[in-house]
Amino acid sequence: MFINLHFEIYQKSMEKKVEHEGIVASICGNTLIVRIITSSVCGGCAARGYCVPAGNNDKEIAIKDFSGDFVSGERVMVAMQQSLGVRALCIGYLIPLAVAVASLLVVYQITGNELASGLLALFLMVPYYLLLKLFNQKFEKTFRFTVKKI
Repeated sequence: MFINLHFEIYQKSMEKKVEHEGIVASICGNTLIVRIITSSVCGGCAARGYCVPAGNNDKEIAIKDFSGDFVSGERVMVAMQQSLGVRALCIGYLIPLAVAVASLLVVYQITGNELASGLLALFLMVPYYLLLKLFNQKFEKTFRFTVKKI
């Protein structure tokens, strides 16, 4: 009974999606470029921190291997699982922050030099983000958007 209830809660959490209305900007082969329509509803959404970049009103999403027949200028709904958005937030921001803070504290404890510890903490971000860039193909397969006609 407990396992079944836990599975149902887990399954419902996996079904939660973050959706945004958009317009098909262009179609390039098997890639659909959708321009997201900024909405005042985004301001109150708990997911806006990882869904809508701050201060950027022109957002485009590339959706690869989409199903359906779309034309340029068509209104569509773009969706992504909410759990994937949280994972992207962790990979893109929280893990690098933790690495930077940890390296800053450890190097400062060892050397006592604020400048050296600060520079090393910043320097460690370069290989981290290069690794993210290296695994870009894997991330594109993991973080999938779905699109449907309105």
